[in-house]
Amino acid sequence: MLPVWKLIGFVLYVVLYYSVLNVNTAWPPESIKTVFFKVMPVIHLMFVVTSTSMEEDVKVKSSRYRWSVVFALMACAVGDCCQVFAEYFYHGVIMFGIAHLLYIRAFGICPLGSGPVAASFAVLTVAYYFFLVHGLQWLFMKLIGVTNLLLLFVMAWRSVVVWLAEKSSVSFLACLGSLLFIVADAMFIVDKFYGSFSQAPFWIMLTYYAAQLGVALSACDTHTQSLLEKYD
Repeated sequence: MLPVWKLIGFVLYVVLYYSVLNVNTAWPPESIKTVFFKVMPVIHLMFVVTSTSMEEDVKVKSSRYRWSVVFALMACAVGDCCQVFAEYFYHGVIMFGIAHLLYIRAFGICPLGSGPVAASFAVLTVAYYFFLVHGLQWLFMKLIGVTNLLLLFVMAWRSVVVWLAEKSSVSFLACLGSLLFIVADAMFIVDKFYGSFSQAPFWIMLTYYAAQLGVALSACDTHTQSLLEKYD
């Protein structure tokens, strides 16, 4: 597993984001300073996964999985930069869509898993749509919301299937991270389009960073035999 000391930088950058920008109750202003402190936790995770992948160790984890996660983190970092500035908000949404596609590529489409699991996620997707996306006023926002919704829930579905098949700690971290992405996205939609709630920026970003951490850690295990190898 990943040495704990490699996560010190991630924790430090998250602490700096909250302390320097004071985002407990309000989103930080549009500035390069905000971009830097917002994106550094994700960039640090990207380098953690990359450095782990380059270690001269026994790497039984799928290389496709590792590098898909690296490029997904890179896309998220670009999306974070874009969403600091209002005029580039939808560019950021597109970058997050690309990131979710890369996470789906990491989890793969095999094994397909059981029908009840797929049906459960289909029901949850429809419920999410009617609760959060259906009420959006503009057609363009609805289209983006539906696309992002499908990618999020497919990613979560694939991560749950892999976890149920592997039953390993790293696949659980990936599953947990994917589900936290849905929670963070739901809170963000509520905050942006339906009226804010108490300490929304604090909880949204904390959930988002936790989601990224979970998936990144799942790509840092160099010793656990992965079921995904069978389908590379």
